Amino acid sequence: KAFSAGLFHGEPVGMAAEKLAYTPPSRFASADDLRAELVRQRRLHAPFLRNRAPTLPPARIAVPLETFDWRLETPEDRSDFGATMAGAGAWQQVRIPHFGGPVKRAVAYYRTGFTVTPEILAKGALFIRFKGVDYKAHVFINTAYLGSHEGFFAPFEFDFTAYARPGLNTLLVKVENDAICMGNASWGEGSDKYEGDKIYAATGPGYDDPEVGWHHCPPGMGIYQDVVVEARAPVHIHDLFIRPLPGLNKVEIWVELWNCDILRCEAELTIAVHGRNFARTVMRPRRFALPGQLGPGFNQFRFTIDLPGARLWTPAKPWLYQAQVCVFGADGRATDNYARQFGMRSFTMETERSPRGELFLNGNAIRLRGANTMGFEQQDVMRRDRRQLIDDILLAKICNMNFWRLTQRPVQDEVYEYCDRLGLMTQTDLPLFAVMRRNQFSEGARQAGEMERLIRAHPCAIMVTYINEPSWEGPDSRSWRHLTRHELESFFTACDQSVKLANPDRLIKAVDGDYNPPGPGLPDNHCY
Repeated sequence: KAFSAGLFHGEPVGMAAEKLAYTPPSRFASADDLRAELVRQRRLHAPFLRNRAPTLPPARIAVPLETFDWRLETPEDRSDFGATMAGAGAWQQVRIPHFGGPVKRAVAYYRTGFTVTPEILAKGALFIRFKGVDYKAHVFINTAYLGSHEGFFAPFEFDFTAYARPGLNTLLVKVENDAICMGNASWGEGSDKYEGDKIYAATGPGYDDPEVGWHHCPPGMGIYQDVVVEARAPVHIHDLFIRPLPGLNKVEIWVELWNCDILRCEAELTIAVHGRNFARTVMRPRRFALPGQLGPGFNQFRFTIDLPGARLWTPAKPWLYQAQVCVFGADGRATDNYARQFGMRSFTMETERSPRGELFLNGNAIRLRGANTMGFEQQDVMRRDRRQLIDDILLAKICNMNFWRLTQRPVQDEVYEYCDRLGLMTQTDLPLFAVMRRNQFSEGARQAGEMERLIRAHPCAIMVTYINEPSWEGPDSRSWRHLTRHELESFFTACDQSVKLANPDRLIKAVDGDYNPPGPGLPDNHCY
């Protein structure tokens, strides 16, 4: 009587004792039986994939950059970078997403052109946006250096308004790779000597190379997510986070506005809330006056909205809402808008009373039954194969899973989006395995905050973890380079602060596979 039938479809535990008896379903007798069940599950989940919210009018001009010239760095690049910017050297054409080797310290260049029209310039602010570059990216437009970003999984962008030209513009991205903190003996002869500063663990998307790339863990490099030139109003929405408070029948809407000017300015907002996969208008557009003027750059405002009688998000019934925010300038004209789907759900863990570690979805006890993912879902996104991504999630549910551990790395936003829609819970790991380089302490804590900002809007994302199977004892601990256990726990505290700043409600399990406890929170031996 350990499991209930409802458990195997993501339903909460806690039914009456007489209902806890469970008879496993019959095994599929053939591949045809499995295909028939997949067809049935597609039909069953189709209503949750619909978008029933009204469509916002376009407020931005987006120009995807899909084709680049690519090559690895040569000695000539190091001696004459100006020639590199101008396009010297032997290039080959690649399409984005693009991912491959080398898996150790290396540099690659991506170069392309794009056209800036009068219509684009008239928007007032131009950004180059990257959804993910592995590992360090240095970005140049028309020979002007815009900035750098470290970390393979987080989106980032740069304002290039001051450097834009009418007509043809040139983008150059210098991408640097490094060996990972723990090294990796799977990279071929002599690879056990590689060890670097790359914050990376395992389960990357892999690439087409039979010796290294077919392994699921190669720490390759490249622009492996979308690149977009985007024209916006100078005052625009930087991000939107809806914090569900189902116990209070409310939501907090965090609106992050970006002001490209160096001066303060006036703005107003309207906020509307609709059902996303069901027809309901919760709140028609309501105007909100801001408590003060916008300062230059980043601004964040929080508004509390009543949401009585809300449909809760569960794996069995993944109901979703959508918040829509519009920005108005001092003259009263709409300048920008943004939509974000969200689910009304809570996810908590008992840490005080016995039994410690019990998990609760929307206040009801639940058990996680899942598996590690090994890159297939990332390949679905890179191939832009939406149907296969949907089928992979449904196959997990057919196998009685309610949970995936997105093992040792955050993945593309599209994976979380479809787990939201299809009702599969996820755990996201900061990409660390065994060790953490002492000199990367601050960078790791910064990336923990980026990880939370990537996933915080998704109801499927129920918990985060900072490191897999930490190793800090014995002669191979390399404590002269890596954090000791005591220092590692200080690192967890720094990550906690970074994560909680972005999302106060995040459930954190600092370690997955903690084989030398006790540690912060609960000792864990991969408990799912």
